[in-house]
Amino acid sequence: MHGFNSIMLKDENGDPAPVYSVASGLDYPSSGPEHAFLRDLGRVKYDVVDDEETINAFFTLSRMEGIIPAIESSHAVAYAMKLAKKMEKGSILINLSGRGDKDMDYIIEKYGIR
Repeated sequence: MHGFNSIMLKDENGDPAPVYSVASGLDYPSSGPEHAFLRDLGRVKYDVVDDEETINAFFTLSRMEGIIPAIESSHAVAYAMKLAKKMEKGSILINLSGRGDKDMDYIIEKYGIR
């Protein structure tokens, strides 16, 4: 797909599957070859959070820490919040990328202020 070989979500015909994400930066049916390589090595694991978890994480981090994350990064925050509930001890490190202030108009229009 797009000139590189990588993992991809496919439909029943083997074509790229239609995808959706509240974060436009994640609205793509494939990942880069580096991610596929790390996954094949067992160095990374991918999981899923839904839109509601993502938006709740967006508002929680904004309210609790004063950091407005990009919606893409809010997915990582949502997963970390879910993972933290299962952990008895330890730390979770999240790398936030982007700026959430650019997403505020969309968030408020679609989800209101929480």
